[in-house]
Amino acid sequence: MSKTWNRHFLLNKQFLNMLLAISVPIALQNMISFGVAVMDSVMLGSFGDVAIAAANLGSQPFSLLMSFGFGLSSGGSVLIAQYWGKGDVKRIRKVMRISMQLAFSASLIITLLSVFLPEQIIRIFTTDEEIVRAGAAYLSLAALSYVPYSIANNYMMSMRAVEKVKMSAVITACSFFVNVFFNYAFIFGRFGAPRLEVRGAAVGTIFARCSELILVLLYMYFREHTINFRLHDCFRFDGELLRDYARHSLPVLGNELMWGIGMSITSVIIGRIGSIFVAANSIAAVLNQLVFISLAGVGNAAAVITGKIIGEGSRERAQKAANTLILVSFLVGVMNCLLVLAIRPVFLMLYNVTPETYAATYSIIGVQALLQITLGVDVTCIVGILRGGGDTRTAFIFDCGALWLVSIPAGILAGLVLHWPVPIVYLMMKLDSPIKAILSCIRIRGREWIRNVTVSS
Repeated sequence: MSKTWNRHFLLNKQFLNMLLAISVPIALQNMISFGVAVMDSVMLGSFGDVAIAAANLGSQPFSLLMSFGFGLSSGGSVLIAQYWGKGDVKRIRKVMRISMQLAFSASLIITLLSVFLPEQIIRIFTTDEEIVRAGAAYLSLAALSYVPYSIANNYMMSMRAVEKVKMSAVITACSFFVNVFFNYAFIFGRFGAPRLEVRGAAVGTIFARCSELILVLLYMYFREHTINFRLHDCFRFDGELLRDYARHSLPVLGNELMWGIGMSITSVIIGRIGSIFVAANSIAAVLNQLVFISLAGVGNAAAVITGKIIGEGSRERAQKAANTLILVSFLVGVMNCLLVLAIRPVFLMLYNVTPETYAATYSIIGVQALLQITLGVDVTCIVGILRGGGDTRTAFIFDCGALWLVSIPAGILAGLVLHWPVPIVYLMMKLDSPIKAILSCIRIRGREWIRNVTVSS
């Protein structure tokens, strides 16, 4: 039995230590981000359903920006991780430069649209005038945080690909305290600050994102001496790796953009169904973010580990690593399912919402719990193994194909045509996860996903 396990899995101490060393700091960073979401949600929850819905819909452009930024950073990380396995620091800096230039440009465009057209953007998601006004007020301020967020986040994700993950957790922890303090001050009007309610949450976000950027720059110039990337490197242009970057990053970027747009469409579906569904989905999303912390840690670690092993030239070890990562993610998904079901009643006690919103949220969380089992495998395969292995096109086809061909049509049919109950509509919009998990496992078993995407020195 032990020989069979050793033939198909990497269960040695060295591999498990590497997995923990990368995944735990990433999980900690996501835990801190979860804390920010909880504090925002709880503080705004004291003002009722409209405030929660306004902040949620006002955050949709940021969700799109996150998808774009994650796509750029993840696409670049495919190359960075494999060059890290080869020890080619010079080309790592070149990849980081391209990624940073594109991230800045995208964030600037989305910032300008959000500042000058906030009401028009919010009306895409809802026709409720009260939510439109509150959401637009939130968005026009929160958009000022987009550029500093993009620069800081792109750098931290690039550093993950070279196994420097601890600093991201430290920086995110500092921004958490900044966010909570200024949120409390400006939402409720404490410490001499004006009482801005929903807009106060946007002010807190601005302070938090700017603090992240300052800390990143301090780390970049005074602590990081392995890669030696500096902000002034972004003002140079080098076309050597541009074609490789485009070839391997565009599928990831397209993947994240299509996924982000798809998520926005699901928000439109939810918004058209009613404010109760919007508020319930917003609250349930906070709990989902809590349990997603562990999955994100494993998934992001999978990309770094897989890319590094392939860069070192070991195909057989890469396959064993992939098998092990899938097994770990499945077990984590099962534990998350049980955790969600256990804490659901206690979590909902944090919110002051109507009985209708409470009932809708309770049922949505139940569906979320069941989906955790496939979500772990789905995320680890798509975001981690396939991308880290250089098979970005397949990841794109699986991720976006399942969302656009199954989940979105099913959600429109169930919610806007047949008017089925909220939990069933929510389940229809999440059918892509089990489909992606099954397809990805089949692909990885065939070993065609292992691709060395680096350029020879």
